[in-house]
Amino acid sequence: MIARQRSEAVALLEANSRANAEELAARLGLALAYGEGNCAAHIACLSRAPIASVENHRHPALAKTLLEITIAWQDSPLHLFAAHLASRHEPPEPVDEIPILLDLMAPRTGRPHLLVGDFNALRPGDPVGTPPPGVIPRGEAVAGAPRPVLGRLLGAGYVDCYRVRRPRAAGYTYPAAAPWLRLDYAFADPTLAARLTGCDRVAGAAATRASDHLPLWATF
Repeated sequence: MIARQRSEAVALLEANSRANAEELAARLGLALAYGEGNCAAHIACLSRAPIASVENHRHPALAKTLLEITIAWQDSPLHLFAAHLASRHEPPEPVDEIPILLDLMAPRTGRPHLLVGDFNALRPGDPVGTPPPGVIPRGEAVAGAPRPVLGRLLGAGYVDCYRVRRPRAAGYTYPAAAPWLRLDYAFADPTLAARLTGCDRVAGAAATRASDHLPLWATF
């Protein structure tokens, strides 16, 4: 999937085996950054360009971690963040992780940066599809339920790349075999969002085999 997309940089969530991530990077000829999380779900980033710096923001209040890499892009530093927020459907109620993410990304304010990942949350106003047989909508998927998580991120000025490019599309990413929820996002800061040229899901049989979430791509 990654080779077919000709990806310049990739975020892999639940990259729980470092050895597998290293083998994947080696096969693709990409640089690897690996961020261990606060549980068994780790994050990896792959990059075609050399990775100038890596910081694994393993804040104790995050369910997993926030992995940051810096690469050179058009002769300037580009900061890429990958996150995997806690499920909001299992007890106990998770900590609100968005303020933590915003605080960790604050030093990059005014410089191009991108935040991608599985947020386990729905954007305010987004539709909800038909759940698979036997699945009952819960949490933010229930009609009329508040959706504060991504509202805070949008309120901080981050731009939902998919919604900008696909304002009327549902964009469901989960589960890959029968998607009915949009849980995966690419959020650009305003300086990078001004250069957004495309954003979409990757669907089809190969995508369904590759992960339980459909992958999302963005170009700038």
